[in-house]
Amino acid sequence: MGNLQRHVDVEIVLGPGLTVVRGPNESGKTTLQRAIELALFRRVTSLGQDVERLHRWGAEEAAAPTVEMDFTTDEGLPGHLLKSFAGGKGRAELRVGDDVVTDPAEVDRRLVAFTGIPSEKFFRSTAAVRHSELAEFDRDDATLRDRLQVSVSGGDRGTGGARRKLEDAIRKYAAEGAKNPGLVKVIRDRVAALEAQAGAGEAALARLEGERAVLSRARDDRVAAIHVLETERERRTAAEGAVALLARMTDDQARYGRYRRAAELEAEITTAGAAHPSKVPLAILRATLESLRAVEGAISGHRAQLAERSTEMTGPPLDLPEPPAWRLRTLAALALLVGGIAAVVGFGSGAFGVVNPPAATAGLVGAFIGAMLVVVASIGHRQGAEVRREVSVINERLAAEAASRAEHAHSLAALETKRTAALSALGLPDSAAAEAQLAEEADHDAAIDRLKAELRGLLGDEAAGDLAAQRDAAAAAAEQARFALAGMDEMGAEPVQVRARAARAVEAAGAERERATRQEAEAQGRMDANEVDAEAVAALSEQLAEARERLDLAERRQRILRVTLAGIDAAETATMQRVARFLERHMAADVARLTGGRYRRVKVDEVDLTFSVWSPERGDWVDVQGLSQGTLDQFYLAARLGLVRQVTQGRRPPLVFDDPFLTFDVERAQRAVELLRETAADLQVIYLTTSDRYDASADRVVVLPAPLGQDDEVPPEASGGTG
Repeated sequence: MGNLQRHVDVEIVLGPGLTVVRGPNESGKTTLQRAIELALFRRVTSLGQDVERLHRWGAEEAAAPTVEMDFTTDEGLPGHLLKSFAGGKGRAELRVGDDVVTDPAEVDRRLVAFTGIPSEKFFRSTAAVRHSELAEFDRDDATLRDRLQVSVSGGDRGTGGARRKLEDAIRKYAAEGAKNPGLVKVIRDRVAALEAQAGAGEAALARLEGERAVLSRARDDRVAAIHVLETERERRTAAEGAVALLARMTDDQARYGRYRRAAELEAEITTAGAAHPSKVPLAILRATLESLRAVEGAISGHRAQLAERSTEMTGPPLDLPEPPAWRLRTLAALALLVGGIAAVVGFGSGAFGVVNPPAATAGLVGAFIGAMLVVVASIGHRQGAEVRREVSVINERLAAEAASRAEHAHSLAALETKRTAALSALGLPDSAAAEAQLAEEADHDAAIDRLKAELRGLLGDEAAGDLAAQRDAAAAAAEQARFALAGMDEMGAEPVQVRARAARAVEAAGAERERATRQEAEAQGRMDANEVDAEAVAALSEQLAEARERLDLAERRQRILRVTLAGIDAAETATMQRVARFLERHMAADVARLTGGRYRRVKVDEVDLTFSVWSPERGDWVDVQGLSQGTLDQFYLAARLGLVRQVTQGRRPPLVFDDPFLTFDVERAQRAVELLRETAADLQVIYLTTSDRYDASADRVVVLPAPLGQDDEVPPEASGGTG
């Protein structure tokens, strides 16, 4: 291949059997796969962007990508293929033995016959597998079905073309779109339009006759409605009088009940006013009892104070002790101290004219004794003063306690006298009796107040007057109204309901009159506006019959096309059933081998070629989509190999794998390679990889060199430049 991406001119020799093409990233493995796809399936006049991207980097525009391929046919003839992709100037040449073909279309047709693969897309979905496409059946569905039918039936072509023609014909008849309607829809719309027009004409004729009858009935209905309206109005007026009489009777009965209860309350108030539990008015009784409560509280307080004072100090005042003659003693001690000091100073220093050590010593002893006596006298004086002060405090407390007890006793006697006087005024023995009489009198007055309040509620601002006379007058008026209602039969028994029914009847009769009047006017207007032409209606009926005949013919043809398409669908279903069974047989052995016997039974869906497997853990069939990614890829590898065997039917296309075992563990990857090696006994297998772990299993290993060249220029950001 030449002028293909980074390759100027490179030759790669691929042997029969399993060839491993190994190389690092960017060494050209994917370019090799694209070159095989282009050579086998792409038209040399193609101008797609994917072809443009294959141009050698930096090459002139005229340097077209070129692929050459040497091969051997099944009959052992040498072959050579050349394709140069240059748009309208593209060139193709196929040489097999002595036969040379240069027509691009014929070259592609013969390549399809050699490989059994009809298109690049079909090749990718079956015989070419990239590392990210193992589980992708991104196939040309119609082409795949045709190839499967040919492989199963042995015919020279599938039903795809016939299906497309039938589908196009059905769309021509059955399309329902508003912009491009099918023939059946056009005729059906024509029939519908004619039916609407003819129906409208016939309906107009029928309406003309009907409106005449409606006009006559409307006139009769209007006269009858007027009569009913007048009758119901009279009945409503009578019912309104009965309702007024009922309201008056109800009011009189309410007044009777109110005055009767007021008279009863007045009697109860009079009786209660003459039977007070206490001879003393409630206000005076309450005030007296409040005073008694205060006196009782004060008495309790004084008694508590007296009880508490009984535990305090009692007795006559204490005598104060006579203070000892501490002052004289202190003066004598001071004199002794001063004399001793003078002797020490005078006799010790010779101040007295003579130095006398014994006298000085004696003076020192006297001074010491004097100092000790001064200290003792001072302490005794201070202790005597403290004793006298404590005795004085005790005497003061004894006097205060005696005075307080006398005061509490006097106050207690006065309060007890006051309590006795208050109870005597009430004529009661003690405070408890007073409390009970107060509660009883309060309840009695409260009951009288409630009766008076109820009486005020009944009469309101109305003067009381003679309640018995007012009660009797209200009873007589209510009885008179009751007799009047009793003489009115149903209207007197239920005047409100009769009035409501009469009002609804008047409203309904009025509406009926308006409706009849409106219908009469509308019927007259429709008769005046109906200008139907009987001859035009007959002509429309003839056109409608012709259009219906054409619609029947079109629908019959459409049914024939649908039946034919259904037959093709049935044939395809049978084909897919055989394919599914074929794949199940071939995949089961390959899957068992790839998974080390973990999965041995495979089930293939006959509609969309999806796969299920028997799970030993669950004891049931599971969708392979629920398995791990690696196991899923192994199932689809077996499916790809089975499809290739089925659709090629003896032809021998190359199988190209772009490192599809990345998700396999080591053991399953090795089993997969061994499976490819066995497959390579019939088909050429090309395995592209970056690893050398499959070299030992290959019939031939092609090592691609790493790309050369390196960008040594330091970017401005890295060098600290500003650009």
